[in-house]
Amino acid sequence: MEDVGALRLRVADLVYGLHVMTSVFVSIAWAMPWDGVLWFALFFIPAMVLHWQVADVCILRTWEMALRGHPDAGSVDQGSFLVSLFGLVGITITFATASKLSYAISYASLAGCALRLFVLG
Repeated sequence: MEDVGALRLRVADLVYGLHVMTSVFVSIAWAMPWDGVLWFALFFIPAMVLHWQVADVCILRTWEMALRGHPDAGSVDQGSFLVSLFGLVGITITFATASKLSYAISYASLAGCALRLFVLG
């Protein structure tokens, strides 16, 4: 890993925080009481999933790893955000499990948003 300055590390921490907030938002968007949030999620979640499928990596993880000077930033070898997040609390999961979990949570939240907007009103 290359030596990076303190400013780049702070910006990387901010990107990490944005990633955490994005993950929380996607997980709970369906439960928000505001239609605007549901509509935003209805478009944001599919765009996010499409990005994962096209790029094969998450742009937020890539930015964070690049800012930290990780040599594999931008490749699948950069590591999984969820694997590292679960690792913080002592839970070990594989990349495949993290991927399945990410898709499952995203699709479930998307379905919840659509259900609330179009069925439950």
